Amino acid sequence: MKIRSYLISKAPSFAESEVAPIHLGDLNGRHYYAFAKGVKPVKGSKNVEDSELEDAIKSSLLIQQIKEEAARRILLLAPQWKQQNALIDIYLFGKLERLDEQQQARLQEAEALLQSIQDIRQRSDEIEASFLKGVAVEYLTDQAWESDHA
Repeated sequence: MKIRSYLISKAPSFAESEVAPIHLGDLNGRHYYAFAKGVKPVKGSKNVEDSELEDAIKSSLLIQQIKEEAARRILLLAPQWKQQNALIDIYLFGKLERLDEQQQARLQEAEALLQSIQDIRQRSDEIEASFLKGVAVEYLTDQAWESDHA
C-alpha cells in the first residue's frame, strides 16, 4: 500500500498522468492519495504514518460511500427486524439439546442469512483495501459484490 499526503495548498495536478492515484480525502490541511503498485508519487508528498492513515480513512468520503453501499445491500437482503429475528433464533435454538424439524430449518435459515450478511461485509473490506492499494473498483455494480469476484 502506497499512501501519500500533500499539503492542500501545494497539491499536484494529475491531469498529465496516465494512471491517476485515488483521492481518499482531505484531513488537517492535506490531501490523501493511494497510488497503485508501480505508480510513482509526484514530488512534494510525505509518507503517511499508520495513525494518520487511520484518521484519513475514518474521514474518507470514498470509504464512507463503500460502507453505505454495503449497508444498503445488507438491508436489501434483510431488514433490521429480520436480522434481529435470525440472531434470536441462533441464540435460543443454540441452547436447546434437541431441535425439531421446524426449529432446525429456522436455525439453518438464520445461519445462512447471517453468513450472507458476513459475505457482504467481507467484500466491503476487500473493496476498501483495493482502493487503499490504488486500484479502483466499480463498487456500485452488482458484479463488484459477487462473492467469486474477490
